[in-house]
Amino acid sequence: MRFNENGTIYKVTTVTTQFIGLNLLYLITCLPVITIGAATTALFDVTMHYADGEKGYLIKDYLISLKRNWRQSTRIFLLILLPILLLGFSGFFWFAFKNILGTVAGMIAMALIAVLLSTFMIASALVARYENSTKQTLQNALLLTIAHPLKALCILLIPVTVGCLAILTPSLKFLLLLLGFSFSAYSGAFLLLNIFSNHK
Repeated sequence: MRFNENGTIYKVTTVTTQFIGLNLLYLITCLPVITIGAATTALFDVTMHYADGEKGYLIKDYLISLKRNWRQSTRIFLLILLPILLLGFSGFFWFAFKNILGTVAGMIAMALIAVLLSTFMIASALVARYENSTKQTLQNALLLTIAHPLKALCILLIPVTVGCLAILTPSLKFLLLLLGFSFSAYSGAFLLLNIFSNHK
């Protein structure tokens, strides 16, 4: 029995398998923690090309992007990680007071963390898409986050929502391991391409 390579079932199965492989590869390359920036850039790189209709080879292109962009991506990740950790500590510190002032200060810290995380994700995509200095990339990412707050928030909320669903629904944990991150990046890729298209 031969599979019809032009058939719908074959195409869906092939694409799903590639995205599962991409998801697992992303998780593996994130394990050293310090490589999260490079892994995220590579993930957005291949999913933006796929969303843009360029297709390509998800696994092969991911590894190429990981090797090509790891230096700048790692610098950006570390530069954003430090203020996120400081704000996280500050937020928990203020929430511990359990009063109005503490709650407001804690909420502000959490909001700033969301801005920084959105900036990190957009910066990762910028590294994959354009050549620029680390300083300019971070500046552009922050400006794009401010200019497109709803889209930037959605880019952040997609993986957060998938993660929350997996935590709240144990039966979805396995699905998250298989497709969660690659699906989230692919969904966010359309928003990223839309943001970038407005600033060419």
